[in-house]
Amino acid sequence: MPRTIAVTGTGEIRVKPDIIQITFTLTAKNTHYSDMMQQADTQLSALQAAVSRSGIRAEQLKTTDYSVNTEYEHLADETGNYRQVFAGYVCRHTLLLELPLDMALLSGVLRAAEDSLTEPEFLITFTVRDRQKVQAQALKVAAEQARCNAEVLAAAAGVQLGQLLSISNHSTVQPMISPTNYTMLRAKMADGVCGAGAAITPEDIRTQETAELIWEITDLPPTE
Repeated sequence: MPRTIAVTGTGEIRVKPDIIQITFTLTAKNTHYSDMMQQADTQLSALQAAVSRSGIRAEQLKTTDYSVNTEYEHLADETGNYRQVFAGYVCRHTLLLELPLDMALLSGVLRAAEDSLTEPEFLITFTVRDRQKVQAQALKVAAEQARCNAEVLAAAAGVQLGQLLSISNHSTVQPMISPTNYTMLRAKMADGVCGAGAAITPEDIRTQETAELIWEITDLPPTE
């Protein structure tokens, strides 16, 4: 059986975000199902129109989650006992909009959404478009580090690296999201202040990959 050395390398890289993701959540509630659905459709149409007014195609809004449920309240009666009371039907529609990293464009979209009177909840994150390219870069760094470490270990042990026997990667799904937290109060948007955030620069995204490489090791050739 050949002698081997197994080394794990970690490749961590930093990349600048180039994409803004806005997650909108619309909520419609009514005790009548048909009225609730009509409200949900009206909200969606208003948000799509608002996005279009800001210069973005309405079809760029993509549904990521859609649910219709019933809600109940626990109310106390005259004896102090609680009972379930039907509160209505609730539709929650979550949509994702991706924009280039343009803070002025982001401000325009948020202002238009606020003016639509749909009162959406929103979450803003900064990410990268080509995540596979970023992952590949991190894997390359990990493999290079593993080889460097293996060469150091082999030299210290008085042996040399032989044939590369195997390579494995133990990566997990990473969100590749900038740690920058971007929030904006509705009151500020209504006052037209949301453009004040146009000067911010999101923090770099950090991501890492690991690679395990196994080499056969052989004795150093004899010196004369």
